[in-house]
Amino acid sequence: DFQMIKFDEADYRKNLTNQIALIEKGAAYAEEITKDGYSNIFFIAVGGTMAMMLHFAEIAKQKTKIPVYVQHAGEIVLTGHSQLTKESLVIMGSKSGDTKETVAAAKWCKEQGIRIASMVIDKESPLGKLSDYYLPLVVFKGVEYEYLSMFGLFYGLLKCNGDFDEYDEFMEQLKKLPDALVEAHTKFDPIAAEIAKKYHARDYMMWVGGGELWGEVYLFSMCVLEEMQWLKTKSVTSAEFFHGTLELVEKDTCVFLVKGTGACRKLDDRAQKFLETYTDDLVVIDVMDYMIPGLDEKFMPMIAPIVSTALLIGRLGKHFEANTGHDLDIRRYYRQFEY
Repeated sequence: DFQMIKFDEADYRKNLTNQIALIEKGAAYAEEITKDGYSNIFFIAVGGTMAMMLHFAEIAKQKTKIPVYVQHAGEIVLTGHSQLTKESLVIMGSKSGDTKETVAAAKWCKEQGIRIASMVIDKESPLGKLSDYYLPLVVFKGVEYEYLSMFGLFYGLLKCNGDFDEYDEFMEQLKKLPDALVEAHTKFDPIAAEIAKKYHARDYMMWVGGGELWGEVYLFSMCVLEEMQWLKTKSVTSAEFFHGTLELVEKDTCVFLVKGTGACRKLDDRAQKFLETYTDDLVVIDVMDYMIPGLDEKFMPMIAPIVSTALLIGRLGKHFEANTGHDLDIRRYYRQFEY
């Protein structure tokens, strides 16, 4: 009987089901915040959490007139932002609830009377205590849960604003997500094993993706391959790839292209066409191949990063670890001492 490395199916299903059930809580906050009124939404965090938030800004750009900004917590306290006022809603996230820059930014927002909704595991953590609205996260590892923790609030706000009448239909289709993600893990696992075996020792790799998946590609290359595997990567959007990075492509350059499902897929196709001609080491990971069966096409971009993170962090990251022998939990510098 085939066993996937570091994958407990029963646990995974249970956690996903619990996280999906908590979406209603965020939706209730959305109604309350809409009644109170707000002028715009600021997503503020650092690192992988900020990368994950880029997805929501991309969806917002296409779906709503609500102004949505993504800012780095370390920068915002130094620069401020002309659009960030008492009328704003700030959405933050820190799994541990104690990320230094994020907590500092939360204190800074509180001093100005700005409302904060935060994704944290522990409500009693420093960030949890500074927040007006608590977006619960059921488990520490897995970006799937982070996206889902923000779905109720984000899509609830869009719904209340008259921008997302399909909210209930979308939530209904989400019920199929646990099955679909287990299937994605199962289907991609042998492919991930082959990829990691072939490329784990490369001294450099490029990661290309765009649109609703750009945050995902950036997150995987930075937070997993660089931080957790100490592998040298370059991540670039499929749109921007043609304005510099393409010059580094040679026959033996290792390039990963993660293909999205939305409007920017045309740019992924363009990159793929170029890369197929100029490198022999192209790996294409197409999230369309792992989508929820029967999912309405209009919802695919909203689900794409959840599918992508199941493939990349869920499977590929674990296989890189198995091949490099470098534990994903070992850091040289990050959170090891003061800097």
